[in-house]
Amino acid sequence: MTPTRLAAFLAALPLVAVLAAACSGDTTIVAGESTTDLGITVTGTGEAAAAPDMAMLDLGVEVTAASVADARERAAQAASRLIASVKGNGVADRDIQTRAIAVQPQYDYSRSGPPVITGYTVQNLLAVRVRDLDRLGKVIDDALAAAGDAARLNSLQLGFSKQDDLLETARKNAVADARKRAETFAAAAGVRVGAVLAITETAASGPIPLGLPAARSTADTATPIEPGESTVTVTVSVRFAVAQ
Repeated sequence: MTPTRLAAFLAALPLVAVLAAACSGDTTIVAGESTTDLGITVTGTGEAAAAPDMAMLDLGVEVTAASVADARERAAQAASRLIASVKGNGVADRDIQTRAIAVQPQYDYSRSGPPVITGYTVQNLLAVRVRDLDRLGKVIDDALAAAGDAARLNSLQLGFSKQDDLLETARKNAVADARKRAETFAAAAGVRVGAVLAITETAASGPIPLGLPAARSTADTATPIEPGESTVTVTVSVRFAVAQ
């Protein structure tokens, strides 16, 4: 190597070391032969919070009887009473949807030999959207009371009728977070952040359903519901150009 080339090589070592240190974690700084090859890729996370204004209920009935016909008939009657109760509390037809109907045999495994069928269980499950949270507790209580011992409440999810608005805010916050991270790494590498080259949304999450035990309502006390505040979270991967 000539003295001139050796001097150029040694002068470049500090920049190479800084760039290598900045490439750990979720951040990548790539150096090429020209400025158009330079780039910083970072991950940004954004959130947006608000009070829920609607709820999704996983409601239904479950009946076990000696025959399929008997179980189906009793389940149909209980489901009809449950649906009538929900509608009577102001839930529109478009907010009630049959989610599943299932028939399962019940077996006795206690005897020697092959298991013996002892009966059949019929489930009729519904997805119910409640848009008025002030009535949510009454909707639940009345529905469970109407279906009696066959009633089941599997989960409740509080959410937003206009979740797209919250997602938009969370996405903006995620991109702003990514830019802030990129500027931190760029400063450490002695360069400046340029234009955005690419944005990829890697994850988006909203309210999580609350799992509930199979429910039967016989108590006189109304079910209390506290909406609180829920958060929508978005994660993005952003690649920025490097400005010299």
